[in-house]
Amino acid sequence: MVFAILLMYNKIASLILNSGKASGVSDVYVAQPDALKENLAGKVFVLGEIGGKKNDARRVFNFLIDTINDNYYNDEKILLRGKIDGLKIENIFEAALAKTNKSLNEFLLAEKIRLNPAATNLTMGVIYESKLHFSSFGKNRALLIYARGEHYEIINVEANAETIAAAKNNEDSAPTSTPSFFSSVISGEIPLNSYFIFASEALPEYLSAKEMMAIVTKLPPIVAAEQIKNILSKINAYVPFLAVIIKNTAGQNLVETKEEATENPSAQSSISTLNYTEQKTEQMLAPAGLISFSKLTKGVRSILKSLIPAPTTNKKKKFISEEKEVTTAPLDLGKIKSLNLARSDSFMLKEKIFFKKKPTFNLPQLKNIFQGFIYLFSGHFWSELWPNLKQWLKSLNSKNRLLFAVLGAVVVIFVLSLLLTNWQHRRAAAQTAFNNLVTQIENSENLIDSHLLYNDQVGAQTELAKAQTLLASLPHKKTVQQNTYNRLAAKLSAETDQIQKIVKPQEQAKAADLSGLGINNLIFFGAKVYAASANTIYILNPGATSTTNKLIVSGATDLSRPALDNKNLIYYWNNDKLIRFDPKTASTSLLTVAGSEFKAGIAGFKVFNGGLYLVIPSKNQIYHYNPSQGGFAAATTWLKETVDLSQITDFAIDGSVYLLKTDGQVLKFYKGKTAEYKASALSPAMTSASKIIAGTNYLYIFEASSKRLAVLSKKDGTLVNQYQVNSLNQPKDFTVDEASKVAYFLDGESIAKIVLNQ
Repeated sequence: MVFAILLMYNKIASLILNSGKASGVSDVYVAQPDALKENLAGKVFVLGEIGGKKNDARRVFNFLIDTINDNYYNDEKILLRGKIDGLKIENIFEAALAKTNKSLNEFLLAEKIRLNPAATNLTMGVIYESKLHFSSFGKNRALLIYARGEHYEIINVEANAETIAAAKNNEDSAPTSTPSFFSSVISGEIPLNSYFIFASEALPEYLSAKEMMAIVTKLPPIVAAEQIKNILSKINAYVPFLAVIIKNTAGQNLVETKEEATENPSAQSSISTLNYTEQKTEQMLAPAGLISFSKLTKGVRSILKSLIPAPTTNKKKKFISEEKEVTTAPLDLGKIKSLNLARSDSFMLKEKIFFKKKPTFNLPQLKNIFQGFIYLFSGHFWSELWPNLKQWLKSLNSKNRLLFAVLGAVVVIFVLSLLLTNWQHRRAAAQTAFNNLVTQIENSENLIDSHLLYNDQVGAQTELAKAQTLLASLPHKKTVQQNTYNRLAAKLSAETDQIQKIVKPQEQAKAADLSGLGINNLIFFGAKVYAASANTIYILNPGATSTTNKLIVSGATDLSRPALDNKNLIYYWNNDKLIRFDPKTASTSLLTVAGSEFKAGIAGFKVFNGGLYLVIPSKNQIYHYNPSQGGFAAATTWLKETVDLSQITDFAIDGSVYLLKTDGQVLKFYKGKTAEYKASALSPAMTSASKIIAGTNYLYIFEASSKRLAVLSKKDGTLVNQYQVNSLNQPKDFTVDEASKVAYFLDGESIAKIVLNQ
């Protein structure tokens, strides 16, 4: 007998009526992917009513169909579902829906199409096997018809899900700048032989729940859709009706008989089939690893039957006993006439009544037990155990020895079976826990992608912290676990860099070789780099391999902390004095500073509009010096409020003052008072930020120990990028050519450069 069997999970049909009699577009779309895509990802469907101009509405509907098909069916994760444990359809659909939502908003803005939310109703979903995932915007209905006893009941799934979704969305929800048409996804499994109906708002109003259940549950989905059309077409109302009908048929087989049996099975074959089914059921229900006691019992019985001879029987007696019926008169125990007297043949005579005395537990017995217990742990017992056992085995006959061997083998097999089963259970539990943890990490990574898609940095950072905690607890001792751990860690590292806006430029060629010159600082001006040693200033052309010129500064012993003022003059700090260098004339002059404040230990100095500014952390103050003949006059305090400057390492000035803390935080001041400025907190936080440069549009913050250059927007403090220059070996200082978007780093005795992408 030959059968052709096709396993079907669901049947789906669409209903469209009066779609052209209303403004806008009313339409239903059910994807028809090829067999491979449908087997891997199921079917996508869209049910929508879009008000407004027909052309615009049709363009929006077609855009939705094309975008969800591209984002869902062309997602590379679809092809990896069979290779990656824990990768679920709902995660892939959520990511595709998030991309579609963003693309729709961008499309509406680009095409200048305005949708009326009151006239827009959209439902988008995917049905895979018996699992259903969908999201709705507007007033479309989601109805589930399921069997309850002998009758069917109908519930509005969308109404119940909205309550749950609203409760979840109210918990710590941060507002987003982009409107979301599909803000939540509802997922669930359609019960067997149940029906799911997505319908426009008008359909349940013109067709009662009773009529809907009677039609849908008795007819196939396609026929039911046509029947509903016939009923609604008789109504004198020009209302568009839309619906998608889904029936869960999982477990039902479409069987086509190619050859039928010609004879009815006999009773004996039916019993044999029943016995075979019973045996197969017993095998399926037996715990893995345990021995089959039924088979073992049969085997022992067969062995005993072959070893023990059958008893001899007297055929003649058996025949006589079968022919004659022996009857025995009932035993007459007599009657007791008196309560105090029994008959001589009565079983109640005292001489025939015996009472068994209960043994008492006395001290000698306790002593014997204790001595036996001590003897059990003595060396003498164990040394004589094997000889005694051998002697005992020799005393047995061959049959008893065989039975003893079988019993020992059974015990060993039973113990090994228990140990194996326990090991398999623990291994399965560990694998299940591992898979669940991997699924949680992948879900968090998918959520990070969704948050980044909408520029939600706060939500992405929250999920990142959760994913990092889960990844830290993921076992990775075995090779398979290590591969999974490395894959998840690599993706999480990439997402971390994306959240923290870390750019890792490739290793750059050295811009200049300064071997043996003792260079300790850099500054950029006029398309040239100025590098200074203890008493010499070197003028370098970017990209040149050697210096173009040098200037020995008379009286200089320690040229450090170079600063460029707004009049194109470069200043160097030289012990307790300043040296001014004019790049145009290549001349230098020694300047004096009045007072002793600068000797207290400065965090930095700058010259702006001819005035000198010093930051002294120990005094929590910024001092200002007016220019005077040959240097600067006595200092005045610039800050007009109390500020903790103990963690300040450098500062920049352009009319406003930007103070740099060791952790990379920036404080802004204007006219001696704190200015409102919310600079982004760097992640990971710096611990020894050493230098800040204020450009035209950006602030540049450098930490030599981590080889990291952070760029902030000068306007609002937003983090633009963080450049992780791992190719540096011994970073000491940096400078920036903002016009050409190039950063130069003093790396040991050479200069390296990177291109800034901002």
